[in-house]
Amino acid sequence: MTDAVAHAEIAVPASESVGRYDFLIERATEFVRHKGGAVHEDILVAHVFGGNSSPRLWQGLLRQVLGAGDGLTLRADGYWMLPQTDGGAEAPLLAEFVAVDVETTGLRPLRQRVTEIALIRFRDGVETERFDSLVNPEKRIPKYVRELTGITDELVAEAPRFAEVAAEVAAFLDGALLVGHNVGFDIGFLDAELKRSGHGALPNDRLDTLGLATRLIPGLRRPNLDAVATALGLNPRHVHRAGIDAALTGEVALRLAQLGRAQGHTTVDHLRRLAATAARRPKDDLGRGRAVLDRSLLADIPKAPGVYLMRDKFDHVIYVGKAKNLRDRVGSYYSQPLGYTRKMDGLLESLAGIETVVVGSELEALLLESQLIRRYQPRYNTALRSFEHYPFIRVDVSSPWPRVTLAKARKDDGARYFGPFRNKSAARKTVDVINDVIPLRTCPRSFKDARSYGSPCIQLDLGRCLGPCVGRADRDVYAGLVRETVAFLDGRDDVLYERLWKGLEDAAARLDFERAHKLRLNLQQVTQVVANHRSLREAAETQTLLAVLPSAEAGSREVLLVIGGRIWGQYRAARKGGAEGLAARLATAWGRYRASGMRPVDHDSVDDANILNRWLYRNAGHPAIVPLETDADGPDWAGLAGRALAIEDIEMVFDVKALEGEDEGAEEIVAVG
Repeated sequence: MTDAVAHAEIAVPASESVGRYDFLIERATEFVRHKGGAVHEDILVAHVFGGNSSPRLWQGLLRQVLGAGDGLTLRADGYWMLPQTDGGAEAPLLAEFVAVDVETTGLRPLRQRVTEIALIRFRDGVETERFDSLVNPEKRIPKYVRELTGITDELVAEAPRFAEVAAEVAAFLDGALLVGHNVGFDIGFLDAELKRSGHGALPNDRLDTLGLATRLIPGLRRPNLDAVATALGLNPRHVHRAGIDAALTGEVALRLAQLGRAQGHTTVDHLRRLAATAARRPKDDLGRGRAVLDRSLLADIPKAPGVYLMRDKFDHVIYVGKAKNLRDRVGSYYSQPLGYTRKMDGLLESLAGIETVVVGSELEALLLESQLIRRYQPRYNTALRSFEHYPFIRVDVSSPWPRVTLAKARKDDGARYFGPFRNKSAARKTVDVINDVIPLRTCPRSFKDARSYGSPCIQLDLGRCLGPCVGRADRDVYAGLVRETVAFLDGRDDVLYERLWKGLEDAAARLDFERAHKLRLNLQQVTQVVANHRSLREAAETQTLLAVLPSAEAGSREVLLVIGGRIWGQYRAARKGGAEGLAARLATAWGRYRASGMRPVDHDSVDDANILNRWLYRNAGHPAIVPLETDADGPDWAGLAGRALAIEDIEMVFDVKALEGEDEGAEEIVAVG
């Protein structure tokens, strides 16, 4: 070990450092005084330890020795100065500013939230005031953010919400020059949070140290905060937290300002313009998909609509998605921050291969995605994977005294079934509301023997049951209530809606606003369930047609035979010379349907029925949707086939806005009766 390294690694106790190194302190102090009261640390190291000394090697020892005394003070811009001395030293170019840093749950201010905020005011190169606080984001913190920052859901559980500190933040920042590393990111989140809290956006001037470093430090390849700090002779962060980042950003800004001044940028406006002309990069390297994904995965993926299946190293399908452009969609994962959403936690790290299936249209992609999710049950698909648990609403009309309940599956037991419903809680709420408003029994009695009678429950005393178990119920009145309930669930009668609305008006008239609010929520949820059911029931009654779509095979068309709002068959036919064969296949399929009929919608078909009927609704009247007109001899299949294949490419443009969004589709209530 060299003497220099040995000296640099010495840990000098504070109580001994002054006495043992008095000569160093005196040497340094005298030099600073001689230079006018302020000297950059690198120059001071060279004077105290010799002209050939490495500033970084001796920096720690110098700070330990001089910091133990009271003669010199280290400014944030790297200058050692005499206390209370302006001397002849050049004043910092950034006389006063606030260094800003926020930690967040993601990258999008309108969707994500702040978890920590730090604001540090610097005057004349020295920190003078600080605001530093954790913030409860009111949502889950993703795994990667927890690992990056150490900020957990438990840590912020008792922290103030941003609205509680918004006024203090706005006051702290009032009129200040805001400095940050990729400062637009931080200000974007602050503006969003302030707006949510009833404040205006920040009008402050701002200076971006990321852009400034890119222009002032030659050869800087990755201008994240740690790399810039290291290039400026500062120590990089050991922990990624707002307070630490803001303090380091302030020191970086002061040193960059000195570099800028040396290069002729003598005002803050000069620095701001210089930073603004630099290429922008995301805040730090937050661990994006490109860090774990092999670029070769994109090699064979086409620019076409279709479905992609992500597989792990065991060849298990772990995620299924759809896309209008497969290459663009899969390529977007390379820039996707790891852990940005719950869905992404661990997905990209597990990815070993991608398989694609090209289709001719987005509707085909949506339907195929739904089918593949049901087949493979990928662990990273959540919305459509639980189809087996969609409940039905059951009215056991075969019982002498019917009741309304939830059921896991449709049975051939004479009962009326409505569903299945994707939103289990909405279906359960609908059953609860019906039983609360209509006085049908809720008990599990069979009424097939004497044990089913007597011993009434509390529902009778509450007026929520007509009491068939004790002989109080009138059979005709009870049957009328059951008919009203069935008609309401089927979307054919508004009796329950009227009862709920009357209850809401009565509660409001009594000034019982809590009850009125509860009834309003019930009304909205039940109405949504019934409205969705009604729209799909009407589709089942009216949507018998041909849907003509583009094909993945050039010169062909995909023709869907839709019967009762459901796909009965799909056929590919060449536009030239394919009409006769298509007509024959359609006629055969129609005959098969007339012979066997359509099975009721079940767990396996509800998602496809919903996707198809939403698409048909969005595209009603489109020339590629050909209604089937039947007579005693059935549809004119030859004419229909010819008409379908005559549709031009220019007409094959469809509205899919209602179906766009996340790959799994929106979480919504879906019901088919």
